[in-house]
Amino acid sequence: MKYCQDCGTLIKGRTDKKFCDDYCRCHYNNVINRNRDQNFKKINSILKKNTGILEKLIQQGIKTSTPYLLSAAGFNFSFFTHQLNEQNGKICIYCYNYGYIKINEEQLAIKQVTHSLSSN
Repeated sequence: MKYCQDCGTLIKGRTDKKFCDDYCRCHYNNVINRNRDQNFKKINSILKKNTGILEKLIQQGIKTSTPYLLSAAGFNFSFFTHQLNEQNGKICIYCYNYGYIKINEEQLAIKQVTHSLSSN
């Protein structure tokens, strides 16, 4: 005997059925996706905030900062979209199209990606 994965009622019909009807199937998947999507939204919100902080500095003509000042502005160093090795061997940490390179323990160089990503 098989039971609906959403409401727990006995399922009649095909042996590979997982839900008793379309409502239960949709409800079950919506609950799963809602939880996943909430986590994505939280992370994306942090990434957007990080990007906004770096973007604002670039727009103001500021090309260097300190980890302390970025943290004070609300920057979260635990979240970034990607990192790339620069030609000089240093690693640039990016939040979407803005990033920073650690110059030393107290100074960061801020940069903006000037090329667009293309899909292949």
